[in-house]
Amino acid sequence: MQLMSDGLAGHEHDFYPIVSDSRWLGGQSEYSSLNEGIPYWLNGLVPLAYGLNNDRLKSQTGQVVDYILDHQQSDGWLGPEVPANRDIWGRFPLCLGLMQLVEAEPSTASRVLPALYEFVSLMHKMLAKNVGYEQFWGRVRLLETMSLLNQKGLRWADYYTQGEFIFKDLDTVRPPITDRSPVFPYVHAVNAAQ
Repeated sequence: MQLMSDGLAGHEHDFYPIVSDSRWLGGQSEYSSLNEGIPYWLNGLVPLAYGLNNDRLKSQTGQVVDYILDHQQSDGWLGPEVPANRDIWGRFPLCLGLMQLVEAEPSTASRVLPALYEFVSLMHKMLAKNVGYEQFWGRVRLLETMSLLNQKGLRWADYYTQGEFIFKDLDTVRPPITDRSPVFPYVHAVNAAQ
């Protein structure tokens, strides 16, 4: 973890436009229309910052969270999108990062939890209207995340077993696994890691 803190992961806020100039922070940079750069960064940096008790990284995560919460939209939306262009997916890694922050720093609960409740209420309304997951990735990740939320996480001891997890080189699996394969969400690196 110290190597990560001293290396690229611990310094993205200093120079990487996807973080330092993110649309989430009033900037112009993002690598995807899902607006997931800051959510992924926060979801990774909170455990790094608090796992190492690193004041510099805790300050960075605090500044980002403050900005995001200060700019929560009046209907509860978290993020830079206008209503016509909202996709729920990028909020899930953000919510994971925010939940980890509350676990690591309980004093943030009084600010973070009301924002999450407002967002979840809006998300429920969006899903009831069948909006907010227009893109392929958003749909795939939404269903998997809802399942994980419903199950209160995944029992990893049950997941990494013969018959459940693919233990061999994925390039040798036939038929080949593509982004349209039914098992792809389970072998996609980000999904498996989360």
